Amino acid sequence: MSRSTLTLAEQETVINWDNELDTANIYTHDPRLISKLKALAEKYPDSFRLIRRGPQKAVTYQVPKKNISIRSPYNEERRKKQSQEAKEKGLQNYLNNVEVEDVTE
Repeated sequence: MSRSTLTLAEQETVINWDNELDTANIYTHDPRLISKLKALAEKYPDSFRLIRRGPQKAVTYQVPKKNISIRSPYNEERRKKQSQEAKEKGLQNYLNNVEVEDVTE
């Protein structure tokens, strides 16, 4: 008996990183990642290339290594602080740069 869908655990994403090349290959079943990669390939076809369609809707894309990153965790305190700063500074920057038209005449 064969299944036509994969469990969430089976819907893996694998990044193959070769130190000799400037590109990496991303093999994935993740629909969200597939959508992102497809959009990037449409916008930047020389950099993001679909190289293989596999079984169960899997795809493999070749991407520039410089576009792959691993970042530090974003803790709740840091997120709140930066959100507040963006609200304060973002609004202030906007207000400082807006040309106001005098409509009182």
